[in-house]
Amino acid sequence: MRPGARAASGARGFTLIEVMIAMAIMAGLTGIVWVSVSQMFQTRDAVDARFERYQLVRLAMNRMANEIAMAYVAGPQHGGEIVPGEEALYESEEEQLSMQLREPVQFGMIGGEDEISFTAFAHVRVLEDERASHHTQIGYEVRREINEAGDVVNRLVRRSHANYVDDITRGGVVHTMIPEVESLEFEYWDPGPVDIGSEREIAQGRWVSEWDTTRREHAGRLPTRVRITLVMPAQGPRGESEVFTTQTTLGMTELLEY
Repeated sequence: MRPGARAASGARGFTLIEVMIAMAIMAGLTGIVWVSVSQMFQTRDAVDARFERYQLVRLAMNRMANEIAMAYVAGPQHGGEIVPGEEALYESEEEQLSMQLREPVQFGMIGGEDEISFTAFAHVRVLEDERASHHTQIGYEVRREINEAGDVVNRLVRRSHANYVDDITRGGVVHTMIPEVESLEFEYWDPGPVDIGSEREIAQGRWVSEWDTTRREHAGRLPTRVRITLVMPAQGPRGESEVFTTQTTLGMTELLEY
């Protein structure tokens, strides 16, 4: 026999128990790594979903605030309805006859606790040669609808109409801004019969839940501020509802007379 042949023939391999122990250790390490990777992906998905929600809410709140800030109210001199409690003034009989024959258009704001409709200089022309001015009639509201999964949800929708119509609460193109919300609330700052921007406005003003320029109380004027509160539903079984709020200042609160 060659030298070393006896030692080679006497070498031992792994026993079955040793192999099973090694496989158990590898399985345990694999399980630990899988749990860590799975939690990492779940955390990433949760962060992405939260970021998308905040981005959607931010865009919706900014758009509502910017468009409400450009709201205006006009009277018969611009083809609108007669302001409640005031008489229409005409420069001539021809102008009076023309106004009487023409169907008046509704300009102003009709807002409640959970919806608002108003006229504004907020139209953006995106079509070439579009025959439209900066005027638009906009409405925001929450509609109860059925989603793709068959569940009943509250959708935040925007309604817009670039033409002049006699009812700002109807018509127009409707599209969804946020597919699911819990609630939407509008509040209107009424400064009362004081000079806008004075100290008395802060002392005597108050938040009201409705604003209607077709009524005598708010005829011919708009609120100086509008507060928007949006409540989003909880994300996940352990989450809680999230509340977002913002305020916007209106640039034209008095009756448009030029």
